[in-house]
Amino acid sequence: MDNIERTVRKLLQDPWASRLVLAFTVGMFLSCSAAVAASQSVLDRTLRPVSAAPKPARLPEIRLRTLSNGMRVAVLEDPEIPAVQVSAVVEIPSALDPLGKEGVAGFTRSMLTEGTTTRSAEALVDAFADLGSSVSPFGFYTITRNLDSALALMAEQLMNPAFPQAALDRITANAVTGLRRQKEQPNYIASRIFSNVVFGASHPYTRTTTEASIASITRDDLAAFHQQYYRPQNISLVIVGDITVDRAVAHAEKAFARWQQVGPKATIDISAPAGPSATTIYLHDRPGSPQSFVVAGHLGPRRDAPEYFALSLVNTALGGGFNSRLNLNLREQHHFTYGAGSTYTYRPVPQVGVFTASASVQTEKTDSALVEMMSEIRGILGARPVTSTELAFAKSGITKGLPLSFETVPQIAGGVATILTDRLPLDYHATLSGRVDAVTIEDAMAAGRRYLHPDRMAIIVVGDRRTIEAKLRASGLAPIVIVDDQGKPVIDGR
Repeated sequence: MDNIERTVRKLLQDPWASRLVLAFTVGMFLSCSAAVAASQSVLDRTLRPVSAAPKPARLPEIRLRTLSNGMRVAVLEDPEIPAVQVSAVVEIPSALDPLGKEGVAGFTRSMLTEGTTTRSAEALVDAFADLGSSVSPFGFYTITRNLDSALALMAEQLMNPAFPQAALDRITANAVTGLRRQKEQPNYIASRIFSNVVFGASHPYTRTTTEASIASITRDDLAAFHQQYYRPQNISLVIVGDITVDRAVAHAEKAFARWQQVGPKATIDISAPAGPSATTIYLHDRPGSPQSFVVAGHLGPRRDAPEYFALSLVNTALGGGFNSRLNLNLREQHHFTYGAGSTYTYRPVPQVGVFTASASVQTEKTDSALVEMMSEIRGILGARPVTSTELAFAKSGITKGLPLSFETVPQIAGGVATILTDRLPLDYHATLSGRVDAVTIEDAMAAGRRYLHPDRMAIIVVGDRRTIEAKLRASGLAPIVIVDDQGKPVIDGR
């Protein structure tokens, strides 16, 4: 730095050098000024720039193979990055929890990371450090040459968990604490009431963990559940990255060859719930609540419904985005809430899904917000149908957002995992844009009228009854039933 400063000083002391530097600087300034002036003379700032036509997303082909033990392996070759993502798709529904021990499936999954029959949790961490990658029982991302070692660690955790008692005690305590915190949240209370009302109190969909069920879970319960259901037929592998199909299958065979297909496939026969027969408001008292949490909904279609895309587009217009009708009405126009929306939630085929619209609203405006919410739901089916602008925007969000969902190797693996769990065709993403673009306004409206039922909704309101009940009754929206936190009617008294 000192040498540079001395050189600059000498140049400035030399009159001829100073003149050359000045001339060079002025010349550069005039040149840049001329370039800017030239560009401004041809740039018309009154015209909006035109974007180039979007390029179609290039999605790798999914190739499905089956190992000798029956485990499925979905492989996507993507050699651009010398890395591989492996994900284990575990298809073991929580509805298989033994009665009275709700939480076993979740606890078993959590405990898989707590050590194996040959390595403690600390020893596993050391092995991950040696590998330079963290490996869970459900997935990892590593450079291609470490695939064998990482798969071996993944298989060890899936196949041979130790279920140490100390770890179970810690997880149990955390689960009880978390459940108690959830019970303080109005959205959790509303979801419990919604499930019991829509599905029925004895339906498998309403089963959930309680402090009693958590306390009853033992190490033997976890070991038995793992022994029964953690088998090759209930788990699929997704392998994406710099690897060929044959090499991927060979690596997987090596890692899981000792795992045999014993026991049943993890399925359960669940009868379809009846759902609400008429719109009813279920009010749960939360004294002093500064806001009311409102959720309105009913049963929805199966994930494989032919109208899936048309219905998705309708919901985008209704409540599926920031500029949706529900949000613009309740938030932007009336300032009742920070956000309102709606969604269709799906379960694995052949189970049915649900539709819900929800918002946390000002206590004093609970009735007004609910009136507006139901007005928007009814309006989109008749008086204010989906417009061509809304449909085009909804389509654009799906098709143009598709490449963004496949930017990285882990994202690609996640997309394939969804295909497997939702029982979708392997070319689902490759054909998605064409199927979305083919939906007409008539298709969208027909789907909405078939699967959106404002006259058969369970409306759950969790809030300060003393403040909101009279206005809700005066609104005349629907009959009101006062319920406890499980959705059971309570004596009409305070």
